[in-house]
Amino acid sequence: MQEPETLPFGIPEKDGYVLAWVRKDKLKDLISKPADEGIELLPWACKIAGCSAPTLVKKLDRYRDVLDMDKGGCVRYSTGSGSPWKFQSIRFKKFVEEHPQYFVKGRF
Repeated sequence: MQEPETLPFGIPEKDGYVLAWVRKDKLKDLISKPADEGIELLPWACKIAGCSAPTLVKKLDRYRDVLDMDKGGCVRYSTGSGSPWKFQSIRFKKFVEEHPQYFVKGRF
């Protein structure tokens, strides 16, 4: 019988976190994995895209079907006042680099 890589403590999950026993030989693999990419906000995305916030919002709305996190993209769209725009930093940078024509000044 093969032992599992992790064993739960039996403590209920809290805010998406669980406590678990990890085999010592598997711990190095877990530690060496890159951390999840960072989440950034609209001012950061404006610097990356090289345009103002209103312009960037218009451009992002145009490509919502590609960029929306709910559809596998890298942008969490604002749902109204108090709901910030969020960007997966690595994936958004890559999108901007691969599609500069979307972000060239004066083009929509």
